[in-house]
Amino acid sequence: MSRLRLHAEPGPKDASLSAAEAYTRIASDYDDSVAGDAWMRRALHAHYRRMFAPGERVLDLGCGTGLDAMFLARHGVHVLALDVSEGMLEQARRNIANARLDSLVETRVYDAADLQRLDLRVDGAISAFAALNTVADLNEVAAGLSRVVRPHGRVVVHMLNRFSSWEYLGYLAHRNWHAARLTGRAPAREFTIGGRRVVHHMYDWRSAYSNFSPCGFRLRAAYSLGALRPPHTVRRVPGMLVRVLERLDVRLGALPRLRDVGRFFVLDLERSAIPG
Repeated sequence: MSRLRLHAEPGPKDASLSAAEAYTRIASDYDDSVAGDAWMRRALHAHYRRMFAPGERVLDLGCGTGLDAMFLARHGVHVLALDVSEGMLEQARRNIANARLDSLVETRVYDAADLQRLDLRVDGAISAFAALNTVADLNEVAAGLSRVVRPHGRVVVHMLNRFSSWEYLGYLAHRNWHAARLTGRAPAREFTIGGRRVVHHMYDWRSAYSNFSPCGFRLRAAYSLGALRPPHTVRRVPGMLVRVLERLDVRLGALPRLRDVGRFFVLDLERSAIPG
């Protein structure tokens, strides 16, 4: 598991700079580093297919190396892919060019917290793999999305969960009782990425949604990913059992007792006709 610590939170600009520098350092190796969670990305992609139609325009917030933007583009969706890390966007541009999807994906260095400055209207938005956990003020993101997403447009947000059943079990297995008691209590934590400590603001699905609701978003669905299926760093679970748990994880993540304990949660949101 990642080495974590409680911290004094930096201001929003410092947090963005830290994340940008950290992810630039790992950009060339990023795709390999997330390969162990390919099953989770497949589940997200299946969700995106249900939400967005060919010809629609979608924002990808914290697009990283463009994996999700390219998936949407392959299905005819136009994507504006934003990230604070120039290094990640350089890798994304290479990936997009190699896939010959340049005509469908535009990339920009941009902070998700500044969406209210964008002069555009889109049909929806996505943000995957904890990109929004690194933003200091989630309400600013929600307010920006409310301005740029059309009425009844859909937003799919995938974020690190404050409490993870597998993290908790890991502490118990190592008899780290103190860490087990603290699991899920920290409002913010630090993950070491590219040799830099990057602040991640931690939410459960309810507290995350509380930032979107006042900005005119209705909750269509909330579910977990990674409540049952072990992380790829857990080596001792037989492969056949992992595959069974993966199928159950994807099917049952919306159950009340599971959606609170996954490594990640997903919010499926709809922008109301009249925000606020």
